[in-house]
Amino acid sequence: MAQDLGLDDPEEGDNLYEFVEEFCMKPEVLCNFLRLVESDYSKENPYHNGIHASDVMQTTFALLQMGGDKFSSSPLELFSLLLAAACHDMGHPGRNNSFEVNSHSELSVIYNDSSVLENMHAARACRLLTRQPGDADLNADILVGLQKTQKEAFRASFTKAILCTDMSQHFAKVAQLKSKISHFGTSDPLKFYVNSDGRSMSCVLQFILHLADISNPAKPAPVFVEWCDRCLNEFFAQGDAEKKAYMPVSPMCDRDVTVKSDSQLGFIKFIVRPSFVLLSDLVPRAVDEILPILESNLRYWEDVKLKEEEEAEEEEEEGRP
Repeated sequence: MAQDLGLDDPEEGDNLYEFVEEFCMKPEVLCNFLRLVESDYSKENPYHNGIHASDVMQTTFALLQMGGDKFSSSPLELFSLLLAAACHDMGHPGRNNSFEVNSHSELSVIYNDSSVLENMHAARACRLLTRQPGDADLNADILVGLQKTQKEAFRASFTKAILCTDMSQHFAKVAQLKSKISHFGTSDPLKFYVNSDGRSMSCVLQFILHLADISNPAKPAPVFVEWCDRCLNEFFAQGDAEKKAYMPVSPMCDRDVTVKSDSQLGFIKFIVRPSFVLLSDLVPRAVDEILPILESNLRYWEDVKLKEEEEAEEEEEEGRP
């Protein structure tokens, strides 16, 4: 694969995923598929765009390389997870599930108000995977080399991984992993497989994709600040639309009341940090390679918050007679 792309061969001892050779893919066909995936992300979205998708895919890969891949039972499982990372927000409208449900959108009707966007993303991705190209279409059939049973297994794990990026499932997923660790420890990867619609799937791999999706506060400076700004810009645009339509304004979407530092402090303290601490029980490298960055970024937002409070006090004093 490296030679096909004009790159240097990897060094001996590198942890390689030879998906192209393993699943009889042509590099140009895989590139076609990824270009079509990229084209389905809106460039108008400040946050949920192709850059976010590539970032989540790269972060998923990094977490696997740090040791997360030991919780996989096959290369097909890893391949489906990385492709799910690339596809997990395809067609994102720049609005969240609350907006879709409260606006009674067509998507909310189709998916019965349940994981509306995640179901849509998975459906668009699977439609691309199974489409029959015409003469004028790019050949993007990356699964042509798989057997029927492999295709079925790929689609099941691929779809489930995308559905597990729904934030409404976050605390249930955390509780599930904590229970597994409490009962079985961390040494046997097979203990982390759960039955899902008649198939055995790794809850650790699903959790890794979910963490990659919310990993912005775990990125080095200045990247974490840039992602925060992009995310809030998209949230505020939704809040403006909700106000205009006389809908309830979703949490963190009201530009008039949301404080950036508070939003990040809460997100890190109650969502991101506990999740990566849990992951560190399974992937010990996270202790030295991720948690220190999180702590540094937490201190950054605490300093911002303190400065905001001091400036507010000064303005208040200046306004006194």
